[in-house]
Amino acid sequence: MSTTTTTRRALIGGAGLVAAVAIVPAVAAVSAPTGSAAFRAALDASAATARHFNSLPENLEVTDPARHQQEMDWLADSTRAADKAIPTNWQEYTRLIEHMTDGGLSAIDDDNATRLLDHARRLSKQEA
Repeated sequence: MSTTTTTRRALIGGAGLVAAVAIVPAVAAVSAPTGSAAFRAALDASAATARHFNSLPENLEVTDPARHQQEMDWLADSTRAADKAIPTNWQEYTRLIEHMTDGGLSAIDDDNATRLLDHARRLSKQEA
């Protein structure tokens, strides 16, 4: 794995992988068949932006610093929008955790941890 790939993954993610690992198995077992188009759109857009960013030349930061900064800004904006997407079921909640942890390679920051906990409480109440 190149240094660039590691750096890009760190940008996509957010501290607390332990919390996600503890929650995911329980959440993955329960999911609703329906979902939110807005939620899917936000996470799909973030994933597409990340794929685009990772397809850029590895030396873009050196060859075109202004474009590299613009691409990083788009990536950060897209990631933040997806972080704030509101899951409507446990399946979406699991997808949100996967987005925030970038496949377990990054950590979840305090704001996202708080959002995840709030979503879990809300979804649990909906089931009661």
